Amino acid sequence: MISSRIASSAAAARRHLRRPALQAKHLSSKPSTSSSTSKLSTAAAISVVCSLFLLSDPISSRIFRNNNDENNSYWAKELQQEIIGQQNAQQKSSTGSRLRNAHKFCIDDQSPSQQNVDMPNQARIVIVGGGFAGLHTALALAEKMSPLNNGISNVNDGSVTLPPENEYNKIQSGHSTNSWYQWLTRPFIVNKSTSINNNQNQNGNFNTEIILLEANQIGDGSSGRAKGLVVPGFQVPLEDLEEGAVDNDGGGNHWTVPSLLYKLQSILPTQTESHHPRYTKDVVREMYKLSYIALDRLRSIVDLYEIDCDWIQSGAVEGSIHAMEEDDDEEDEESDGCRILTGKEVNELMGRSSSGGNDLYQWGEYDPGCAAVNPLKLTIGLANALERWGVRIYEGTKLTSLEKTNAVADESSTDSRGKYTLTTNNGSTIQCDHVVLCTGADTLPSDVSRRLGQSFVPIYTWMAATEPLYDECPLKDGVDNDISNKEQGQQENRPAPMCGDDHISLNYWRNNNKDEGRLLFGSLADTFALPDWLISWRLRNAIKEVYPQLGNVRFDHIWGGKLAFAPNSLPLIGRDTDYDDSDRDTNQESQAPKNFSSGVWYAIGFAGHGIVPTTMAGSVLANAILEIPDQQQWQIFQTYFPPSSFNGHPYSRLGAGMVLSIYNMWDWAGKKGIPLPALPKLW
Repeated sequence: MISSRIASSAAAARRHLRRPALQAKHLSSKPSTSSSTSKLSTAAAISVVCSLFLLSDPISSRIFRNNNDENNSYWAKELQQEIIGQQNAQQKSSTGSRLRNAHKFCIDDQSPSQQNVDMPNQARIVIVGGGFAGLHTALALAEKMSPLNNGISNVNDGSVTLPPENEYNKIQSGHSTNSWYQWLTRPFIVNKSTSINNNQNQNGNFNTEIILLEANQIGDGSSGRAKGLVVPGFQVPLEDLEEGAVDNDGGGNHWTVPSLLYKLQSILPTQTESHHPRYTKDVVREMYKLSYIALDRLRSIVDLYEIDCDWIQSGAVEGSIHAMEEDDDEEDEESDGCRILTGKEVNELMGRSSSGGNDLYQWGEYDPGCAAVNPLKLTIGLANALERWGVRIYEGTKLTSLEKTNAVADESSTDSRGKYTLTTNNGSTIQCDHVVLCTGADTLPSDVSRRLGQSFVPIYTWMAATEPLYDECPLKDGVDNDISNKEQGQQENRPAPMCGDDHISLNYWRNNNKDEGRLLFGSLADTFALPDWLISWRLRNAIKEVYPQLGNVRFDHIWGGKLAFAPNSLPLIGRDTDYDDSDRDTNQESQAPKNFSSGVWYAIGFAGHGIVPTTMAGSVLANAILEIPDQQQWQIFQTYFPPSSFNGHPYSRLGAGMVLSIYNMWDWAGKKGIPLPALPKLW
């Protein structure tokens, strides 16, 4: 009995002792849950901060980049095969300045020494960038500055007199004391030797009026990797630009992304430039007129310099996945032969009649004036044309800084220096009077141009070359006879057209115009470089949607490149006023500087639509630098479409990628018949 009571008391004591512990455990459970939630919130916040840091423009551009700057496109492989046995591929040099004549694709037997050379320390004009824009600008300047074309104000009509082929490197050296450009403006900035065969003056300075710097090699950038579509105009169609004109119905306040950004910039405290005026219909019509003039000039350049770039007058067809708007009817057809197509006609031109996916495109447009070229051959051909004028092109030479020269001596002095000093990656410095920045989608450091460094977003696009398809290639010559030749009627076996559609990611394709019948298919629009396996998978899905029978086709080549897109998708052409003198009248908006004896100019942001517009930009900037009367159309771009001071930096890539994803989702929903509210046009 006693033992029972003792046991009962002991059990009660144990329960009594255990109760506070249980209560403490119960009470501590709530703080533990709160602590876990706090830790999760902290971890999530840290993850968000780290993600934002990694996806910011300065960091993501280093992490998500394509480290291979070499052109590995189908065009490069094809050209390498053509020159096997003619010239061994040259290895790149990581240091030193190299003339363009050392290019691995060069096949010119008359090229000078291929060894590294010293750069000149003075020049009249320095072009930065060896893509289409830089090459066309240098070529237009060389033609107009030559004494062989004394004072011509227009070189677009094919009236250019060429130097003899054996006069390489003599046009600029020494002979420039008698050049038209020199007496038109002012004496050259260095003391000249009168000997035509002497490349240096008594002080050891090169007598070079124009030199071009290329960070990699000619043809390695986007110009040498492009799809090769030769078409006038810009990324933004003329009718869309007219819709946004201030003298259009509604005052140009239509529902587009550029118009929204324009309003946003006007209220942002980061706006660093004056509020530029809105354009009119006449302004954009003049811009498009300039592009058609440039198309004629490009044709004349190819003919005049005998550039073998596989120019084929193929025409182009664009299919639309959207329903035709009410104002898109046959009354809007252009006088140059463009015409509206039905969905059936689009499929016929594209070779989709038997693809089983004939409902993809609802209507389209055909332009017989477009052509197809090999972009790499065209790039190298332009470089060869420059060398004929004695223009020196230095590869492996990257601009690292640009600043005003500290002190400019009297121009009559033999020791006078250029107004600007350029420093390159190899430590060389060049002093010059004019600088033209044609750097494509490469981000410019802030000590080169603050105005341009944040004025665009780099967009990656990708292409693939299929295995040889021979008779299975859907694009065949002559398939458009029944459609296009109703109006043209003179070409019985017209080449297969260039093709594209209006997806936001912009599918575009062509055949390689050879008997093997490869299909060159491009698509995608990404703000970061992607791994090859993901690119291949996405390109395969894109080509399968257009041609279901090619869903398992093998890709022999996959390549890509960066394109510079301004917020309004229009090219940026003009003068960097950050380098102008303080005597500029700042009370008048967009007024051009009064003195053009020196300046920093730019031509970038062609948004993947650059073969013809870069030709236009080269002529426009040459006219501006040479102060040719009544040929100052650069002011149109400078006044109405200046570089934006806001592109979403430091999250421009992330922001642009999110916008593209939303529009791609809308495209997908529209093809599935899912009704969604309309989004503002991207342009």
